[in-house]
Amino acid sequence: MSAPIELNLLRSIKTGKGLIKLITNLKKSRRENKLGSKKRLALSKKQRELVLEKTNRRCHICGIELDINNFQADHVMSHSAGGMHLENNYLPSCSTCNNYRWHYSSEEIQIILKLGVWAKTKITNDPVFGVEMANEFVKYEMSVRKRKRARQNKKTE
Repeated sequence: MSAPIELNLLRSIKTGKGLIKLITNLKKSRRENKLGSKKRLALSKKQRELVLEKTNRRCHICGIELDINNFQADHVMSHSAGGMHLENNYLPSCSTCNNYRWHYSSEEIQIILKLGVWAKTKITNDPVFGVEMANEFVKYEMSVRKRKRARQNKKTE
């Protein structure tokens, strides 16, 4: 129910500093409300099948088709926020969506989505700022890939 309130907060921001402050406060609030770590339990094969069927075997975020061997059970409410280990607290997601969603609150996800849509529009429509932003993003993605390859190579050694 807090999403409409957050949208109002986002609408009241008048400066970039205000947006930074909002993002910082949401992060701080999420961390302050984080519960102690609980032992995470693995879902049984039957539980995984039930979770996968909730969205007709598709990622609940991007819609890509999934199968029992290539999906992650994404928490609706994260363990760190008090989410329980029950089938109704999981939705199927692909690894990319689940890894980028992390443990963000719904308010943070809304801001991230708005920023992403804005950034995509800038990249396609602004010949100067868009290209600069696109170059920075590609540079970041290349560094992420490089780290992943290094980890994979280390595992295979």
